[in-house]
Amino acid sequence: MTAKTTPPPKKQTPKAARILVPTDFSRSAEEALHFAIPLARQIGGKITLLHVLDWQADSGISSAMGVMNAIGQSADATKRRLDRLAKKIIPEALLDSTVVRVARPHLEIAKAARDLKMDVIVISTHGHTGLKRVFLGSTADRVVRHATCPVLTVRSVPGKKSPDLKKRSLAPVFKRILVPVVFSEQAEPSVRFAANLAKIMRAKLTLLHVVAPLPLNATKYRAEIRAYDAEIKADAKKQLQALAATIPGVRTQVLVRQETPYYGVINAAHELKSDLIVIPTRGFTGLKNFLLGSTAEKVVRNATCPVLTFTEHATKSKTFGS
Repeated sequence: MTAKTTPPPKKQTPKAARILVPTDFSRSAEEALHFAIPLARQIGGKITLLHVLDWQADSGISSAMGVMNAIGQSADATKRRLDRLAKKIIPEALLDSTVVRVARPHLEIAKAARDLKMDVIVISTHGHTGLKRVFLGSTADRVVRHATCPVLTVRSVPGKKSPDLKKRSLAPVFKRILVPVVFSEQAEPSVRFAANLAKIMRAKLTLLHVVAPLPLNATKYRAEIRAYDAEIKADAKKQLQALAATIPGVRTQVLVRQETPYYGVINAAHELKSDLIVIPTRGFTGLKNFLLGSTAEKVVRNATCPVLTFTEHATKSKTFGS
């Protein structure tokens, strides 16, 4: 009697990363797609295009049924517009779906990302101008605070003409990633998160630590302070090198700067011509408002390159985390 042979286990196909792109149909909102599309290509992702209707009740509508009908008509028209935009800009192979929701934009964007199990949100930091409620811009800041998944914020450049995103050769690619590091118990998972992203993108990683500036009025103990300062910088470089040694397979360099934290991050990104800054936000515990949190928000508002923010939760995700 011949023994039954066990068939080899089926090889699982990796699940496509899910990318959520909110839009208000403005030109700068399209800039988010300018980066979401090449990101989808690099990480093997699919894009969901979202519009949130911040619907205001019309004083001329007196009944609940009338309100529901008006919202429904507005949502249907918006869905058709969203479908046209997706067909025009997003390659068919990269499009997952288009979604319309009705609520406060920043809360609903974060909620939609959770409900739809998104891996990353890509959002522009500027939207319509001259409106009391700016959909993008201040909303992007709030999404960064509320989202549990990573958020990629991109700044639109006035007068810059976007290339044809359906042509792969013209789309931007992330090749140089800057990672600000604060030495804490969360430093290693943060660097590992960025390293996993760099592996997926085949990008070079720069680990940056920003040392606080010397006090201007410390003339009495100048020699002692300078010696201590040199010691801090040398120790910071050693710690960065130790972190870099934990991520084989990724081209890595280390950098120590001495500036106000967020200036140090932004200036380093400019000098290194970084394509992307990857920085943790206040979701990490035990660190108050030094580099994480308030500094991350300042970097989001002022950096000229895209910024990917993430929380401790994201470091445990299957897509980018460990």
